[in-house]
Amino acid sequence: MFALWGILVLGGIFVVVRFTGLIDHILSAGEPPDFTFAPETSVPKARNYFIACPANLSPKTDRSMQSPVFNTAASTLADVMIETAPAHGMTLVSNPTGGEPGRLYFLARTPVFHFPDWVQVELILPEQGEDITFCLFAQSVYGLDDIQQNEKRTRAWIADIVARMGQSG
Repeated sequence: MFALWGILVLGGIFVVVRFTGLIDHILSAGEPPDFTFAPETSVPKARNYFIACPANLSPKTDRSMQSPVFNTAASTLADVMIETAPAHGMTLVSNPTGGEPGRLYFLARTPVFHFPDWVQVELILPEQGEDITFCLFAQSVYGLDDIQQNEKRTRAWIADIVARMGQSG
């Protein structure tokens, strides 16, 4: 009987903490990671990240994909990214502490426990022509392994962006 009461009390505490937004304050996201998009960049030892980048800018890792190329203006791509992000549990964060100018920063939270993940995007403008692409780094704030959640979210988000905009090249 005591075990049943204990489970009910703990369940009640979880419900209150989770659904009042209190957990978002307990599990602080902190500052976004400082990540440089370059082949020589070392990736985190913890397997709690995912990268989408053109091949010439991507660090060597098995947790990455090549980002698509779009024939559009940078502002249009940024607008579509911002518009589609909420459907994937991401919120745009304007001017985060420690953020770099010219990058988009999104904060994602896992569905049940609301663990925070940072997603940062840098648009890559072409040297010539009109095609534009991006580099993306998604990393969990807590934990050593994200159970591929950043990869799943990133791939689904990029698929939505491609479906909205089309893809060139």
